[in-house]
Amino acid sequence: MRTTTAACLGLIPWLMTACNADPAGAISASPTQVTAKTSSAKPALASSSTTQEPKTGTDLAVNTAPERYDPAALRRDLLAILDAHIDEMATKARLDVRLALDKIAPIPYLGVDVEPDPHGILITGVYADTGARASGLQKGDVLMKIAGVTTDSKTALARVVRSHRIGDVLPLDVLRDKKPITLSATLGPRPEEDEDEIEAFPDLIAAQTSPPAPLDFTFEDGAVGTLPSALESLLGGHGRFGAWQIIESGKGHALTQDDADKTGVRFPMLIARDWTANDAVARVRFRYAGGDIDRAAGVVLRFRDPGNYLVARANAAEGDLRIFRTVNGDRRTLPGAIAKGATDDDQWHTLEFRVDGANLTAILDGTIKATAQDTFFIGGRAGLWTKSDSRTEFDDLHVEALR
Repeated sequence: MRTTTAACLGLIPWLMTACNADPAGAISASPTQVTAKTSSAKPALASSSTTQEPKTGTDLAVNTAPERYDPAALRRDLLAILDAHIDEMATKARLDVRLALDKIAPIPYLGVDVEPDPHGILITGVYADTGARASGLQKGDVLMKIAGVTTDSKTALARVVRSHRIGDVLPLDVLRDKKPITLSATLGPRPEEDEDEIEAFPDLIAAQTSPPAPLDFTFEDGAVGTLPSALESLLGGHGRFGAWQIIESGKGHALTQDDADKTGVRFPMLIARDWTANDAVARVRFRYAGGDIDRAAGVVLRFRDPGNYLVARANAAEGDLRIFRTVNGDRRTLPGAIAKGATDDDQWHTLEFRVDGANLTAILDGTIKATAQDTFFIGGRAGLWTKSDSRTEFDDLHVEALR
């Protein structure tokens, strides 16, 4: 994805020109107002050494009227253009990679849709321009064996086909109208597809395993100033990593994030190692110990990486409980997932986050509830989350897979 990253960076000189910005990135005091027009075309990308005006199509309409521009509207419109560019470049990069893989490592392909049958697999569809069509296979046939290997499931079919090479000629043992016949099929390359890889290659699905053991952290056995080895410090956004450590708190121990870096888009996280689940519930006690910009505490589930996860967070500065979905570093509140009532104090509170299929539920202090539905992430790791300069203490973390 280096090409995509370079292209995205190439937008910065164009952005500075569009905003009438100085090299430091500050928007001038000019009354110029910049708004975005949308169309299928996109602004031209600038190299690191030159700047270019946007192409005709998606252009920047510059209004030189004396009224003062709204910087929030300017930011919104420019981000919309940049996001469209980034999405377009990422989409193209993914498609280019898939096309390259089809050439570098083509996959043997027969060309049928099937369903289970007592005698093998029932042919429910035969695709054009495939070895299956050329062999004479028909809808309604029952495929019993390929090259002597029993085909009694989609998984068995996928495995036997991919165990051969493109161009191999394979005998097919078929039951047609209850009578056995033998056909011959030449395997071709799998055509370009955009379907779910899990559906396309059912034999590659990981075998169902037992749920992971629950995690419990009371931090009483850990030495002050250390971090439990089962937890990994990570950072979303930018700024300094969190200063996570066990401290003395009241009559026992607690875990704290004690770095007061005021970077706005900064999300120190502490994620459990070697633990993943699709559906899970996590509970933790926490208290706000400090923070000038933010006073927040969160529980993360379905964590993929520092830019992709779900988080339920309570924020004393904003006085609410929310469920966010973060995708590629872009954090958004899920529709309806806001509940007012988070208090700004230094008392201990409880936060629970439950993900069960598409249903997401966050509960603060047993009474304040935020709910949402989301299926973007299937599963992942779990852990703790803070924001900006929030100095938050955590205790009694419990994480458990639901199934």
